[in-house]
Amino acid sequence: MVLQLKKIKFEDKKILFKWANLKSVRNNSLKKKKISYSHHLNWIKKYLNNDLRNIGKIIYKQKKPIGLIRLDKKNKVYFISYLIAPKYRKKGYAYKALKLFIKKIKKIKKIVAIVMNNNKASIKIFEKLSFKLMLKTNKYYKFIYNVKNKEK
Repeated sequence: MVLQLKKIKFEDKKILFKWANLKSVRNNSLKKKKISYSHHLNWIKKYLNNDLRNIGKIIYKQKKPIGLIRLDKKNKVYFISYLIAPKYRKKGYAYKALKLFIKKIKKIKKIVAIVMNNNKASIKIFEKLSFKLMLKTNKYYKFIYNVKNKEK
């Protein structure tokens, strides 16, 4: 199974909007409320105009978009998030795509993942990727990963 990661483009706005508002995605998100299309369009424009703070990739399997990985910088910390379209879940794609994504990261030392307590699949994936559990609350787990940069 070959997965490809391609940079998010404005043309991806419709599939990203659809995915963002899936009930299963909202349930596992820090923000539970549905997103309006106008808010989504504003977000994607800002996101794409801020390459220094944001890295976003669409996950493709045989030229079909199946998910998304984002790395967003907030206060000098990079937060990772991802989603896989329902049809493609529980097949190992999230783990493989995240592993590929992390392998390609340059100039970033640490990544933080915030995972809701009820999202057992994501907790397992981040543990398998060697993210270290730093905090566990009654709402979420906070994982940290130290990137092994291969630059000299």
